Amino acid sequence: MKSRMPAFWALLPVLAFGAEDPGQPPPADWGDLLRQAQVLSPAIHAAGARLEAARRRPVQAEAPPDPEVSLSYLNDGVSGLTYGESEFAALSLTWTQEVPYPGKLRRTGEVASFGAERAGKELERVRFQVRAAVTTAYADLHRLDRTGAILAEIHDALVSLEQSARRRYEVGEGIQESVLKAQTGILRLEAEMARVSEDRRAAEARLNAAIGRAAGTPIGPATALPEGSLSGDEEALQEAAVAASPEIGALAAAVRGEEAGVRLARLDLKPDFIWSASYQNRDGLDPMVMGSFGVRLPLHRARKQAQAVSEKEAELVAAQQDLADLQVRTRASVREIVSRVRRAERLLVLFGQGIIPQAASTLESARASYRSGRIGFLDVLNDLTVLLEARIDLAVQESERLQALAELEPLLARELIRALDGAVGSRREAGEPPPAGAGGQHGTDR
Repeated sequence: MKSRMPAFWALLPVLAFGAEDPGQPPPADWGDLLRQAQVLSPAIHAAGARLEAARRRPVQAEAPPDPEVSLSYLNDGVSGLTYGESEFAALSLTWTQEVPYPGKLRRTGEVASFGAERAGKELERVRFQVRAAVTTAYADLHRLDRTGAILAEIHDALVSLEQSARRRYEVGEGIQESVLKAQTGILRLEAEMARVSEDRRAAEARLNAAIGRAAGTPIGPATALPEGSLSGDEEALQEAAVAASPEIGALAAAVRGEEAGVRLARLDLKPDFIWSASYQNRDGLDPMVMGSFGVRLPLHRARKQAQAVSEKEAELVAAQQDLADLQVRTRASVREIVSRVRRAERLLVLFGQGIIPQAASTLESARASYRSGRIGFLDVLNDLTVLLEARIDLAVQESERLQALAELEPLLARELIRALDGAVGSRREAGEPPPAGAGGQHGTDR
């Protein structure tokens, strides 16, 4: 959640999210959504097709040039056909074959093989990116549904407070301002409900797009977040990312491809060879045969081949610098994401073990004092707002922690998030504490 209004109704989604709907889709399962994405995602299919295409190129590149076959006729004079009459008239069949300088074909195949390696790394990167997109959208959906459940729980308390304020005003023990404040709050809540309803529709559309399904495919409530954890210190994670990142691997393959391209360009400074053989049929006269050998000379090497070498060398330097830049940015990204994870974990402890229990106790005390007439309605409403905001913040931090881990997975090329089993999922839905460090909902948030 990016911003908050001062009052709790600015933080709460649709009340209907917490209600049972017989026509509602079954609860969304994160693991099942990931499996669907791996099967349906157009981005994964496109990357797989590019890899298949790239694997076909080395064989093509190493194949020798196709031969040239020609048929020609030589006539002696222009007044009439002399085939079979003149010894100079002949029907010729010629076979011509180009032979590249030794090593050129192998180098060309080497360049193409690095392209296939790069395409393989791209496929790996896309798979992790799709997984991250699904997890991020699912976390947003969970935050909205979790907030809706909190709203459903608190709604009755708000209505009860409004009714209590009305009764006290009617018997002369309260003021009309309290009733009006409660009614205004409910009206603003209804406006916020409409906005958050559309937010959930947008989250559904993002999740469906990440999976590769139609945007309007209904998605049930996201009842539980998967578990995720970090292992290793920050420096170790940075080095692991530089070593394992598919994006870095793809660029490293591109650098090796450019190196091979430089070697190939230097070979192009060497001449290629051409040989041909001809058979000449002269009808009734004895046939004739001919053979020839030629060399394609790089006479314009200063303007062509040498310039191509300089071009490939510059492209190699550019690719090396791109790789160095990506390594620097990857280390910085890992550092920033790990900081977000650690921050969310600290806030989860503060909210779950300190702020929420204290706010809940304060609210209960305020309710008792309000019933006895020692404090006013607005004091109770403010305490209720504090509790709501704390509980919403807890859900936000859970979501942000999971989203940060999802962003880290493509950098490390390994899965940090795993699906809950049935027992753990039930505890999380009931509001029991998660395992240590998991950043889940605590028992006070009930």
